[in-house]
Amino acid sequence: MFSNHDVLVATSVLQWANEHLCAPNEGMRRSRGGPAEAVCPFVKPSLASSCFYVDIRREINGLSPEPIADAMLKYRETLRSIPPFHPSEQGLKTIIAVFPEISADAAPVLDLVHSQIKSVFVREGLMVTQCYPGCDMRSVRNRELRVYDSPYPLMAMRMMAIHDILFVGESEEWFSAYSLRFAERFRDPRTLKDHEQPLLEEYARAKARFVR
Repeated sequence: MFSNHDVLVATSVLQWANEHLCAPNEGMRRSRGGPAEAVCPFVKPSLASSCFYVDIRREINGLSPEPIADAMLKYRETLRSIPPFHPSEQGLKTIIAVFPEISADAAPVLDLVHSQIKSVFVREGLMVTQCYPGCDMRSVRNRELRVYDSPYPLMAMRMMAIHDILFVGESEEWFSAYSLRFAERFRDPRTLKDHEQPLLEEYARAKARFVR
């Protein structure tokens, strides 16, 4: 059951998602000379489809990484068990776990948790990331753009998508899990959609690094 304060937290996170993640950002252009685009292309369709789930985890204070990691690992099954269920709509689902009791000083614990659990998620075809107030992580497309600065400490998860080659190229394990799902799409570049074409170079670079 949500308290009044939980409603305020959820409203703040939804406002951030709409205004920061969905709105066109002059610093985010996925093609040279292209238009300003949303920081995260998944959020707007997820919100529009009512598949953007926010869970307030007030019992977690961030003094230890274990409760956060345990909570996030359990969300893997939650993501699979909530609608929509049709294979073509799986990519619309997003779960945001918000931890309003984690202080600003303790919020970087989410970086540690992320490093501990990402491999588990990627192996299962899922993606997870962390955001918190003052987070200095930058966009992979624009190192000047801070995109993970959120109103509350939170972690987000969704199904893996083809553009996630941008987030798996540094690890052979991650790339292998990604390639298992998407290699076929890159075998004939003509089958890639226009907005997917720039990913071909990223995929080729990672493949050259890890596939002998």
